[in-house]
Amino acid sequence: MSGWTPPALPARWSPAARPLFVGRRAELDCLESLWTDVTGGARQVAFLGGEPGAGKSRLLAEFCTLLHGRGATVLLGSCVAELGPPYQPFVEPVEALLAATGDADGPLSRLVGRAGGDDVAGNDTRRELYDAAVDAVRALAREAPVVLALEDLHWSGTAGLQMLGHLVERTAECRLLVLATHRTTAPERSAALTGTIAQLYRLDGVRRLDLAGLATEDIAEYLCAEARLPTHRARVAATLLRDRTGGNPFLLREVVREGAGRGTLPDATAAAPVSVRDMVAARLDRLTEPERQTLELAAVVGEETDLGTVLAISAWGADTTLAALDTAVAFGLLEATGPAFRFPHSLARQAVLDLMPATRRARDHLRVAGVLESSGAASERRTQRLAHHYAQGAVLGSADQAVRYLAEAAEAASRSLAHEDAARWFEQAAGLTEDPERRHRVLLSAAGAHLLGGDFARARTLFEEVATTAGPRDRLEAAIGYEAASWRPGLPGHGAVQMLTEALRGVPHDPADPLYVRALAGLGRALAFTGATEQADLFGRRALDLARAQGDDRLVGAALQAGLWIGLRPADAPAKLVRAIELCALAHRTGELGHLGPAAYWRGHICYLQGDPAGLGEAHDDLVRMARATGEAFFDYMAGCVRYGRQFAAGDLAGADRTCTELLEFGEAFGTDDTEGSSAVQTFMVRRESGALERVRPLITGTESPEGHWAPGLLALYTELGLHEPADRLLRWLFDGRLAPHEGTAQWPCVLAFLTEAALQREDEAALRTLRPMLAEYAGTNLVAGQFVAVFGSADRYLGMVDSALGRSSAESLLAAALEMDSRMGATLHRAHSLVALAAHLRRAGAPAGRVAELVEEARGPAEELGLARVLRALAAVEPAARVPTPRPATGPAGLTARETEVLRLVAAGLLNREISARLVISENTVANHVRSILAKTGAGNRTQAALYAASHGLLAASDGMQ
Repeated sequence: MSGWTPPALPARWSPAARPLFVGRRAELDCLESLWTDVTGGARQVAFLGGEPGAGKSRLLAEFCTLLHGRGATVLLGSCVAELGPPYQPFVEPVEALLAATGDADGPLSRLVGRAGGDDVAGNDTRRELYDAAVDAVRALAREAPVVLALEDLHWSGTAGLQMLGHLVERTAECRLLVLATHRTTAPERSAALTGTIAQLYRLDGVRRLDLAGLATEDIAEYLCAEARLPTHRARVAATLLRDRTGGNPFLLREVVREGAGRGTLPDATAAAPVSVRDMVAARLDRLTEPERQTLELAAVVGEETDLGTVLAISAWGADTTLAALDTAVAFGLLEATGPAFRFPHSLARQAVLDLMPATRRARDHLRVAGVLESSGAASERRTQRLAHHYAQGAVLGSADQAVRYLAEAAEAASRSLAHEDAARWFEQAAGLTEDPERRHRVLLSAAGAHLLGGDFARARTLFEEVATTAGPRDRLEAAIGYEAASWRPGLPGHGAVQMLTEALRGVPHDPADPLYVRALAGLGRALAFTGATEQADLFGRRALDLARAQGDDRLVGAALQAGLWIGLRPADAPAKLVRAIELCALAHRTGELGHLGPAAYWRGHICYLQGDPAGLGEAHDDLVRMARATGEAFFDYMAGCVRYGRQFAAGDLAGADRTCTELLEFGEAFGTDDTEGSSAVQTFMVRRESGALERVRPLITGTESPEGHWAPGLLALYTELGLHEPADRLLRWLFDGRLAPHEGTAQWPCVLAFLTEAALQREDEAALRTLRPMLAEYAGTNLVAGQFVAVFGSADRYLGMVDSALGRSSAESLLAAALEMDSRMGATLHRAHSLVALAAHLRRAGAPAGRVAELVEEARGPAEELGLARVLRALAAVEPAARVPTPRPATGPAGLTARETEVLRLVAAGLLNREISARLVISENTVANHVRSILAKTGAGNRTQAALYAASHGLLAASDGMQ
């Protein structure tokens, strides 16, 4: 980046333009502390929150200007409330990064609307866009510390917030300070922003600074400087103004300015509380008609207005308009910032707009749109502005233009992979069109964008609306979309079956009609989600045959994809793998990466089932690639599920626990179709292996109603906690004709495993004999439930344990086969369980104690190294008979190993991962794994809390100085 000149600070941050700054000493001290950490190489983030007018932007300007003077690179990005760019507030910073990298045609260009062509994904992917921005920021930070200042984050869309999260999570050891302002009050305080802040707040170096009102002494300081009051009078007036304004800096400034305009002192004003609207209304009353209308026109144009636009639109002469703008500046209603005029605060602009007559406001919007349309080069930002102004003027007959530009803006957002913004703008367009057929088409586009963005519930709502009101073909397309928005969150298929069946009645059953073929394929998948597997298979095969007959690759891909969800038994796996491989090859050949996700998922699922670790890894990589390519949150979620399964099997419980948390947060983004149930099972699996289930024992009574819970999961919990009577009762309840609803579902392998574990613990031979043939179907495979919700390793281990309990001779060979499978998979955790199971069987069979002891020691090593508490507990039951009294290593509080305690001491001393790596001569990845394990075991939310835990539990050596 040599030769690149950092962007200048904005004109509104110049000393002449910035209002007087008082107070905020504690906040400035905090920010200075963050900057010290940044210059030391640790990324820091501060969310500056507060009510409108609290001084967030003023504090941002003050501190950024200070750092700029010290040589920092300051990149400023802002958000606008009205149809802003999809990736705001990153547009301006990315423009600067593009200039720095000189890569005008790279992935960064898509973030700022420079992508060419009509393709959706092109050669760039959503994650690659984010990665490109991260790489550019890192490169910049190597030259000098960087400040990324983001204003009005409450107006950012989902894409911008996701990019922020990606950046923060991947710059932990970078000289970067992120300062983001946001409103903390309704209606701007959104669930998306609150969730983003909460998610990032868990990370090191992320904090919130919510600004309260100025203190009385700060107000007095302001009055002395700005109103030139004597100190004693300033103190008296400050008390009054504190009550009137709540210490809100913007209101304080305007009250003082209002008093100056009227020739009164601040301490002589009335004591009633003030509002921005009242103050703006009072000033507008003092303006002439040309002055007021010119100001109103500036408000309609936007928060920042260029002189040329105002002159082109104004109904008054140029001299009158210029004089009106000067008057507005004199009254403090506008600020001159170079060639443009800007409102001192969005509150002031909104007050002007609110006080305008509705019809004049709409008329002015159309005048602005007319000027924009007749001048200026085409750009995505111009399209967004035209969409906004025509939409605001729709009441005067501009609905058609509004729909046109809103749809264009939405399509551009889709090309930039900002599906959430696209969906919002398509819906706005649909609400403005009066043509029913056009409205249905736009609604279908909106629903499709919601589907890609992961809001399946909203997509279903819109698809259902079209399916019940549109013409036959639109109705069929909506029914196909409804089914697509149903299977992704795993909903039962009954509603989709009904909708597709009814829609198919309204169209000719033409085998050459691609829409008809797609509907058959969707109907087959929907039937599979009702449990009607045989009927589903008939429809799936028919759709695939028709698609092949047409020779249409896209149609073949759709039919292959739908067919992958038909048939969940191990016997179905070989044929499904063939289809998945064909679909994967088709996706690579045609570039239709939308097919790659389902193909990759099922390849991964089947490779795990059949014990092919290399195939599982390749499928995971393809799944990640597809998620990045399309921006579909759903396949990012599925990739995370596969990652969780691999971490869990390998015994990386800390990593698996972290992924569980990420998946739960991911699921919350799916609206009402959350993934809480799946996440609960994933978390349970991790915590029972780590020994953390004891925390919930006080909450479990043993009298829970099985109807009010997922009964197999409740049984597993009783089993792990050793609640024998409740486990016996629930086991009998399930075997009393209540297993049928679970059979044939994606969760059936999990149900089988939990039932078998309970029956083994209770030595219930009748239950074991019933379960034996059910398990036999899975012989030679691994057990996996749902979308890697739970992985249990080799089914032969469960068969071997059952046969051992029943005294069958096949037990040893089955357990040996399980050990071979778990070893081949690199499944350290499952291999340890297989070793324990084989040792227990040999002990029961009277094998030599030495052989049993060898198996026990072989299992103990990884169990102790990885903190596999459940394995160690199982070993304790086998060990006495093995007669190998090996002492267990000392562990610290919360089960911390010696190495984890050593890492924790260094974390508490303030060392970064790379410094700990060098100190202990281990890899940074190993350090990160230890840190994750420490956080999981201690319950600490971040490194700071972990350091406090270490101090409170006496884990810091005297030489550490109790840092």
